[in-house]
Parts: sequence; structure tokens; C-alpha cells
Amino acid sequence: MSDDFWNAEKESFAEYKARKTSHSKSLSQPNSLRNQHGKCKYSKLEKHKCKCRTCINRRSRNKGRRKQNLVRKKLKIPNNKFYGADAHEENWSAGFRVEVKAGKQVQPVATLFYKCKAQSDTAHNAIGGKSKPFIQVSMPDNSTNGIVSFELDDIENICVEVLKNFGYSFGD
Repeated sequence: MSDDFWNAEKESFAEYKARKTSHSKSLSQPNSLRNQHGKCKYSKLEKHKCKCRTCINRRSRNKGRRKQNLVRKKLKIPNNKFYGADAHEENWSAGFRVEVKAGKQVQPVATLFYKCKAQSDTAHNAIGGKSKPFIQVSMPDNSTNGIVSFELDDIENICVEVLKNFGYSFGD
């Protein structure tokens, strides 16, 4: 019997799946490599160089998933039992909601953040306060509620400092 095909007369589908994935430690089925490498069927260029909509979308989706996994790990959100469930922020088991965006759509936000951070760094270099974590707050017109931005690597320091301002105490 060939390993590549399921023969309903010789084994159940569950047995076939178990045989096909027996080499893997994961409970999920392995992803197909058919779409990842090689040449685009439309342009005949390498997929990582191709400018067709299918290849651009594939690269964007992959970049988004890589960034989501990076954020999930930095926020110490535990993995789900099935790896595919981690592909959507809505399935993350955390006490807060997250939406991860990547690519050119977030460039204006990043530009503003780093411009503000450079201004703050310049001002605090003179007085020696650069060791404090940086938070950028945007206050839109017609709103009394702001939007807070900070670097993901500073999250623990920022949370501790903000909670101290709210009256919580921490040991050394």
C-alpha cells in the first residue's frame, strides 16, 4: 500500500491519518509545502520575487502570522493545544484582547512613535532620565480618552511603573 493515498478498503480514515502523521509530535496535520516554495504558476518567477496578487497576499499573510507569533511569545500568552488556533488573536488564552497589524499600514503609527521617542530621549539625555521606559500617548480631537503606545520589550517595566502610580506596591 502506498503511503500517499488512502485506501478505504484496507484502513479507516483515522488509521490513515495516524499513519501519515506518526512522525510528527504535533496533534495537527502537517502543512502542505506545495504553496511555499518554487515558481509562481502565473509569472513563472520565484514566489519570493513575484509581484502577482496571489504571491503578494501569501507573503503578507505569512508576515502577519510571524508577527502574531512574536507578539504572543513576548506577551507570554501560552500556546493552544492545536497550533492552528494560535493563528487568530481571538483564540489566544489571555485576559485581554489583542489585534496585531504588520506592514505598510502601521508605518505612520511607527513614524509618529519614534519621532516622539527621539524628542523625549533628547530632552531626557540632558537630565539623565533615559533609563525610564517611554510611553507615547495620542489624544485625538473630540475625545478625552487617549491611545497609548510603547515598545513591546518594555511592557513589564511599563506595567510595573503604571501600577505604582495607581497605588500598587511591589517588592525589590
